[in-house]
Amino acid sequence: MKPAKLLLLAIVILCLDSCRIPGVQSGPQNAVEGKWRNADGSYVVEFLPSGDCSAHFRMHGQELGGPCKYTVDAEAITIHYYGPNARPLEGPNATATWHYTLAGDTLNVSVFGNALALQRVH
Repeated sequence: MKPAKLLLLAIVILCLDSCRIPGVQSGPQNAVEGKWRNADGSYVVEFLPSGDCSAHFRMHGQELGGPCKYTVDAEAITIHYYGPNARPLEGPNATATWHYTLAGDTLNVSVFGNALALQRVH
């Protein structure tokens, strides 16, 4: 191969991760990004790449949850609910820590002392 072609190939390889087309995403930046729900649909949460989320839980005829922000690390997802319509179990502007494990398209979380299995919505 000629040196110019080798140089071009090397640049392409180096840019695979850092040279992205604006507006085109290569996939989730973290494994929990996306929309999730439990088997009966009473719990639905969506984690966006921006750090915003939306969590809705139906319990005893009441809708809880609402808009939120989140951070994620290897063991926990920290959710901060905000806004006038946010109604987590502990009140508006509450923060909750969800301990989780992820196995493929199943996100197992411990929320308010209860275990919950969420499936990725495609």
